[in-house]
Amino acid sequence: MQGREIKQLAKDHLKSLKRKLINLRKKWKYRNNYLSQVFWISLGENCLADDILRRHNRKSFSSVFSAGRSNIEYILQMENDNYHHLLAKENLRHFPDGEHTVVRSTYYDKCTGHYATRHMLGFEFTHHDPLRIKEDRCAMQRRISRQLSYRGTKNFVFLYHHRITDRSNLPQLRDHLNALLAMYNTRGCDCKMVLFYQRLIGENDPKRIDFTPHDSGLLEFVCHTHEIWEGDDLDVFWAKKDDRLFAEMFETVDQYSLSKPSLMTALASRGVQA
Repeated sequence: MQGREIKQLAKDHLKSLKRKLINLRKKWKYRNNYLSQVFWISLGENCLADDILRRHNRKSFSSVFSAGRSNIEYILQMENDNYHHLLAKENLRHFPDGEHTVVRSTYYDKCTGHYATRHMLGFEFTHHDPLRIKEDRCAMQRRISRQLSYRGTKNFVFLYHHRITDRSNLPQLRDHLNALLAMYNTRGCDCKMVLFYQRLIGENDPKRIDFTPHDSGLLEFVCHTHEIWEGDDLDVFWAKKDDRLFAEMFETVDQYSLSKPSLMTALASRGVQA
């Protein structure tokens, strides 16, 4: 083994140890969240939804999709085959991404819908490297095991941010999100899917949200904002300037959940068996 390879192995090992310490700290920080009756997690399409949950003290724990780039079709593919191919090394490759590289799946890389370009290149481990960093791989294995064990046994509120493009197909997107909900709303579970996306308005127009509930448990929010959540200004990039809208959105979800009987309760009241 050459000196360059030894140096890279040592660097990867050190990074793995650091990640392990970080993950232990997060586990301690969110230790009480596992006692909750409802788990709030992010499903992407990128890191933004997870950061919003964290800022508003809603995050229960990290999901497979919290810190990556993906779309609902990749998620459905993984859920349908129990994530069997996600960490298979023959299905993972490093790809150039600016000055760095990212690991993407070459297995979960097909979709029929239209999303932002970077969300259609294959499921991306934006902040993890399961090929080189042992702890990153272990962390993903833990998240997969937890997700599978909680499916159909726990109540979730899933947060899904769709980055609107000129070719976005919202009816198709709703169908996909409802398909995922159907996989989790079994055996008495009552899960919700919070979909949110942007519409730009004039600088002088007041920011606001529009809320549309669907009978399936899909809760749709349109965030009318002044700036697209991107660029070099981190307050804009992380949508911190619109935190008031997210606070209102979460409060709306809480109020809706309290006022609306669960799907199972509604079915039972009508004498229908799920």
